[in-house]
Amino acid sequence: MLILPSARPARTAARNGHSTRVLIGNDFSEDVRTDRGWTGWWVQRIAWFAEDGDILVLPVRPEEDFLDYVTSSTGVRRESLTVVVPPAHAGSEGTLSPARLADPEFVEALELAVGEREVTHLSALWPDAAVARLAAALGVRDAMPGHGFVDQAGGVMVNSKSAFRTIAGGAGVPMPEGAVLVSPQVAEEAILDLLGGGPVMVKHDFLSGGRGNEILTTGETFRPIGARRVITVAGREDVRSYLRERWEWLTAGGRGRPVAERYVRDSSAFFSEFLLTDEGVELTGDGELLSAPYAVGQIMPSQGLEPEVLDGIVGGGRRLAEALHAIGYRGVLGPDAIVTPDREVLFTEYNGRVTGSTHIYGRIGGIVVGEGFGKDRIILERVWPEGWATTSFAAALAAVEGAGLRYDPATRTGVVLTNAFDGNNGVMYCIVAEDLASAWACDRALKPVFAIAGPAGSPARVPARP
Repeated sequence: MLILPSARPARTAARNGHSTRVLIGNDFSEDVRTDRGWTGWWVQRIAWFAEDGDILVLPVRPEEDFLDYVTSSTGVRRESLTVVVPPAHAGSEGTLSPARLADPEFVEALELAVGEREVTHLSALWPDAAVARLAAALGVRDAMPGHGFVDQAGGVMVNSKSAFRTIAGGAGVPMPEGAVLVSPQVAEEAILDLLGGGPVMVKHDFLSGGRGNEILTTGETFRPIGARRVITVAGREDVRSYLRERWEWLTAGGRGRPVAERYVRDSSAFFSEFLLTDEGVELTGDGELLSAPYAVGQIMPSQGLEPEVLDGIVGGGRRLAEALHAIGYRGVLGPDAIVTPDREVLFTEYNGRVTGSTHIYGRIGGIVVGEGFGKDRIILERVWPEGWATTSFAAALAAVEGAGLRYDPATRTGVVLTNAFDGNNGVMYCIVAEDLASAWACDRALKPVFAIAGPAGSPARVPARP
């Protein structure tokens, strides 16, 4: 839902003080997930999208060290930004719940922050109906792209794996053989049919990063990539037992409909992203998704793909974007696809939100790196590895700088910290480099900077982020 300029934004309106934008740093809607109360640090990435004069709405007071770092990187005046944090509500301190966004004290504070200025744009990381209600309360429905769609829970549709299969099937977009599992009985028959051709991935409707996926197999076992585990089933009774045990989890207590699809081993995963506006559909970025077994990073833009394969990724993604554009969705859409060992492109889901890729290619690539991004510079994004630790964002930045690895605008290479400290053990980061080999070399050079030693001198195991 955020508008992503491809070059440094013009700030005439902000400078003259007559208008402002409201950017809301929320996470998954409570309509689909209730496990995201820990993400107050993660949504602070919205700072990368800020322009002079903007108002940022966040669930927690942001790290000033992080905000200073981002604004100095993008050229935005930190003092021109206003941050509004709604009063905390029990159980949702780390997320912008519907109750917090509707809090009268917060709405009043936001109105005061806007003052006499015109709100020309209001959008959020996640297209929550609660955001549409906030726009209505402020009297700025027209400033929110696709307000009518989001207001009627459209965000659920554009982030649902089951809805994806419906839209992809209707749009003729290739995807793995599979089915939407509307009941345990339908699930049992669909899984048994698919198992006749090999392993089957069973997918939670809304969980992300591979954490909602499980693989069923009747034969060989193997390391799961993009899934929680591999489960051996011998036949109908084992499948029925699995569904009896996991149905409540797979459906999130009835909130969603899981899907089953053929699992193609040794495939690679890629994404394309599009911006859907009233003017049409625009390709904004692409890249490769890395998992081991969950999401561990990305390479942007995609490297080493045959032209026809990249065309398949972009072309199929565009068909999905055009289908959703036709029914009123406005914002970022990120279709994901796999490329099989036979070089077939099969789409697996879409993400109708500002993803974990958008700020990296759209702002770090587009503004910090500039014109050379995707030409003579690539970006390797990494999730903070297990066994690494830091105590704060400032400490991480000082360590990177001390190692001589901080991004250098003169060489246009080095490490960019992409988010606030997670409050546990790390800071997400990306590496700008001339090529992928150089990026991985830089990543290896970071290990001794942040690796922590265990009792015997070996790396300690730091719990993975949820």
